[in-house]
Amino acid sequence: MANPNPTTSLYCRDIPDAGVANTVFGSDTSIMVARPGKTCCAFPLFWFTIPEGFYALVTKHGAHQPYVDSNGKSSPVWPSGMHLGPPWLKVSHLVTKQSILFNTQIKGCKTKDNVTVLIDVSIVLRVMGDDPETRPGDDPHNVYKFVHEVTPVGLQVQLQDAQAEAVRTLARSVYHTEVFGLRNVSHSELEGVQEKLFSQEAMDRVGFDHMERVSEGEANQEEKDVMGEHDYYYSLEAGFNVEAGASVADAMKVRLNRQFNPQGMEILDVIIKDIKLPDTIQSQMSQKTMVISQNAMQRMQQKHAMLSLIQEEEIKTLNQTHEEQKKELIEDGVYEIMMEKYRLMQLQSEGDRQLEKIATQMKIDVELVGVESGLTVQRIQDETKLETEKLREQSVADSNVEVAKAKAEVDVIYADGHLESAKNIAKAEKVAFEAEGISAPLNRKQNDHITFIHKLRAQQALAENDKVVITGTGGGNLANALLQADAALKESYSQQYTVDDHKSREAILTELAIASGKGDVRILVGSCAKSAVDKSVND
Repeated sequence: MANPNPTTSLYCRDIPDAGVANTVFGSDTSIMVARPGKTCCAFPLFWFTIPEGFYALVTKHGAHQPYVDSNGKSSPVWPSGMHLGPPWLKVSHLVTKQSILFNTQIKGCKTKDNVTVLIDVSIVLRVMGDDPETRPGDDPHNVYKFVHEVTPVGLQVQLQDAQAEAVRTLARSVYHTEVFGLRNVSHSELEGVQEKLFSQEAMDRVGFDHMERVSEGEANQEEKDVMGEHDYYYSLEAGFNVEAGASVADAMKVRLNRQFNPQGMEILDVIIKDIKLPDTIQSQMSQKTMVISQNAMQRMQQKHAMLSLIQEEEIKTLNQTHEEQKKELIEDGVYEIMMEKYRLMQLQSEGDRQLEKIATQMKIDVELVGVESGLTVQRIQDETKLETEKLREQSVADSNVEVAKAKAEVDVIYADGHLESAKNIAKAEKVAFEAEGISAPLNRKQNDHITFIHKLRAQQALAENDKVVITGTGGGNLANALLQADAALKESYSQQYTVDDHKSREAILTELAIASGKGDVRILVGSCAKSAVDKSVND
């Protein structure tokens, strides 16, 4: 970050190494030369770097070592970048390439009329160390001369002395009223000031004799009261002072360059920042300006009062004139109203007559139109009736012909349809017969399959009924008889308590069949054996 304080001193400073040069020079604008130290390292380094933006001087064992490029050209200043060399080859000095703004306040300067002023001057300077081929007038040896002969402190002292001498000489050549014109201006600004000084208006105002000025002043008194008479002449005086001050500042710059160019320094610009007069002189100048302004204000107030009085008189006269004009206009308006009423009555009478005439003519025209329209309507109705009859007869004849054609076409279509239908029926019967011959075996197999499924479902139902007892005849008559008797007696025994000690017919028959030994199979279904089915099952 740049230092916001003005540079009032120049000096040389030691830095740890060349890598921090940009940071150090950026934080302190008073540094012109830096002496880098050797980087501490356990092993010696065989290379060193030079940052961009600096003139670098290199030493070998403390003696200055010039730089030799690839073309064999020798220079005391080494270029930026990395360089290889033994450890005893190092950067001894870094000189900044940037422009330095050096500020000095010169106190106790006497003007031509012996008024003491304080002038704050800044000088922009640089070291002339570039290659003369790229920047004519420069020489790299100037860097060596500045470091070892001039030095930053010596340059500061010379600049302060030279500035003090030049500024005092400058101040002595002008009056205190012209001292504020001592400043450096750009070429375009100076041309603008000169154009204003030598304009036709400036020549006219300055070149008139006294009588012409008086007459011109009387003619343009209003403009002077508003804009101010002294402002223009003061601006002309300030322009002359600026022109004189600019030429003197340029002369100071040339004089300083004549002194410092042989030492390798160039003065780029001389800036007069501030000029301070004694408080009493400034107060007098301010009071003079205030007196002029107060006089102008009094003249304007007096003129305002006169204009107000004249305006009030003009307003009264104008109001009287307006009242008289108003009365005349009212009388003229009454007369115009009477004339307009008379014209209106004439127009109303003429309008009534025209309306009556229009109504009569309209009635006649309506009757004529009614008669003509009746004849036209009758004629149109007759023509319409005739055309209608013609169209009806023609349409009847055409319709009969079309009906006959349609009936004929319908008969033909019916005949073709019957023929085609008979052919399709025959084909369908043939296809149906063929399909029945093919599907008969398949239907028979399907019926057998369905019957088998029903048997399976019946057997599944019998198997799932826990009250069904199935016995066989082969290889176990005794066991079968025993199972049948047990089932029968079980049912009979259960009926003994639920059906008033009465045995069912099926239970008694079962017992008799078992006793006779002829009961092949007995299937008893139901808790009370109300439904009994005898089925013979071949084992």
